[in-house]
Amino acid sequence: MSNDPHTITLGKLAELPRGLGLDPVDLGDIKSVHVEGQKVTVVRFRRNEHGRHYLVGPGEAATETVTIRVGASA
Repeated sequence: MSNDPHTITLGKLAELPRGLGLDPVDLGDIKSVHVEGQKVTVVRFRRNEHGRHYLVGPGEAATETVTIRVGASA
């Protein structure tokens, strides 16, 4: 196994959350994606009714966490 950096296009990166059912998704809204065992956890910034990031304090944007269970295919 190599620790050499691997580069992918932004379009390929966008396919991951969309493929997980988080569509439509703006990559600017994604704070983090964690894959661990049988689950994928996506933390994304929330938006208000005007399409702007919802702020909960000075310079602090609200987030929501989406947990997706990974199961066996049917």
